[in-house]
Amino acid sequence: MNQLNKATDSSKTGWRIIAIELDPAMPRRAPELPHLYIGLTKLALEERLAELKTGIGPKELTGTYLQLRQDILETSEDFSYAKNAKSALKREKNRLARLGYALNGISTVWHTYVVDLDPDGMTDVGKGYVYVGQTSHSPEERYAIHKAPKPEPPAKDLRSKVVAKRGLGLNYELMTKLSPPSLVYTKQDALALEKKWAKKLHNMGYRVEAGDATPGREDSSKPQ
Repeated sequence: MNQLNKATDSSKTGWRIIAIELDPAMPRRAPELPHLYIGLTKLALEERLAELKTGIGPKELTGTYLQLRQDILETSEDFSYAKNAKSALKREKNRLARLGYALNGISTVWHTYVVDLDPDGMTDVGKGYVYVGQTSHSPEERYAIHKAPKPEPPAKDLRSKVVAKRGLGLNYELMTKLSPPSLVYTKQDALALEKKWAKKLHNMGYRVEAGDATPGREDSSKPQ
């Protein structure tokens, strides 16, 4: 991969995206989808696969490479320029991650969650006072972080102030009813779903806190 930092404006072989299915024991995002290695190569695909199997590649994936999966990719194009190859690789990684594939050792998933807040002293709470957030932890783990004591510096305070002060617990009933489902596979989709849930609850008559995603709020300074 270090070759990508060199000029490749007149290469005869060109860069190609390579997709390889990894050992089934590798952690997955969606249980039905394999964990993949996605990268770039100027070698023939079978030659690069053989090279990876000998340990010439990401050390943390050594011994896990199984078979080529070019059928999963949207493009089989050769790229003469490293810049174009990198851009295409980024697009493929994002597309596959959003579909639920774990990639290159990363199997993170994100959850959207709803917390009941204590309405004491608040006005216009409507059907209820709630907080909407998104997290790469489980909702239970994230709620525990919100309710934990403020960490000592230099540790970063990841709590939402309103949940730390007013949080009563996760509202599983609302989390089950709201759609799309709370589990997504990229940070981008998690942020979009957080905003969508906050707007839905607002329209349903709830008073909603959701940091940057709070309906009608322009302030982007509050932690999620």
